[in-house]
Amino acid sequence: MSSDQQKTLARVSWMQSMMSRRMCSVSFARALYERCCSIAQVEYSPAAFEDMLAAQGRYLTLMDLEIRTFRDQADGTPIMALVNTKADKLIESATRYSATEIAYIKKLVEEIIRARKEAFSIQSLEAVRLGSKLRSTISRDATEELLRNLVQHQWIQLSQDGIYSLSSRSLLELRQYLHNEFDEHIVSCTHCKDPVTLGLACHYSPTRCGARYHYHCARDVFGSAVDSNDDLDRKAGFPCLVCSRRWSSRPIGPKVWSSSYNHADAIDWNSQSSNPANHHNDHTEDQSDDQDQLNGQQDDIDDPEESHDSDQRDIKPRPLRV
Repeated sequence: MSSDQQKTLARVSWMQSMMSRRMCSVSFARALYERCCSIAQVEYSPAAFEDMLAAQGRYLTLMDLEIRTFRDQADGTPIMALVNTKADKLIESATRYSATEIAYIKKLVEEIIRARKEAFSIQSLEAVRLGSKLRSTISRDATEELLRNLVQHQWIQLSQDGIYSLSSRSLLELRQYLHNEFDEHIVSCTHCKDPVTLGLACHYSPTRCGARYHYHCARDVFGSAVDSNDDLDRKAGFPCLVCSRRWSSRPIGPKVWSSSYNHADAIDWNSQSSNPANHHNDHTEDQSDDQDQLNGQQDDIDDPEESHDSDQRDIKPRPLRV
């Protein structure tokens, strides 16, 4: 076998594995290619991995596919995904689902994106009820089964609190569709400019400030070494880099539904050195308007197919029939 044939074998083997996984951490993708090179007896190097991606990209374009990298919104892990570039036609062309199921999926996506106060999610009971609101209704059992199917195929994710939100796969593959249909509801991270559906925002947004961040971007901007997203939510006391008012955050994403989120627990970074009187006007100027806003408040993904096995559900779906 020639050297070129050995490289082709390593590349094809890596691509076959990626097509079955769809998404994985960048570190896993590198390790996987290194393993493929070892089997094909090809020398591996980081530069060889990048060269392989560039060469593979030319072939994928012919199949309307593309390899994209991004950072997981929850923990900032660099992720690599194989996505369909015909995102605006992706839902309609999904042969796995019937016309009625596709209508339900589109309605579910709409409800998630248009959720109040940038929750970008829907509670499980409401998701089930959507099936009965379609022109061609879906039974409760069929709706629960479809939701489970969507979770298993990584189109949506279900939290332990029983809240559905769009997965990273959906946000990547449906990006153009989401912008075409719901552009006025899509918000971007102030730091990286990518869409954010899970993170935190300045307490004064959206009426008086536009600062919104992914959690990993907030750590970069604030210079925080805090690992817990919950602890990062409670950080306060420093000036917002956008509006210059005293920072306290409000959630973006499923935490909006939680009544346990309390700004009274905010940790003031500058409490030792700052004078509260300096910020008095910021907190009294529009108190009633701000109070209304306040009231609304994974290890590397090496095998996404197993990422939802431990989810706890409000609903108990029937066994999947696909």
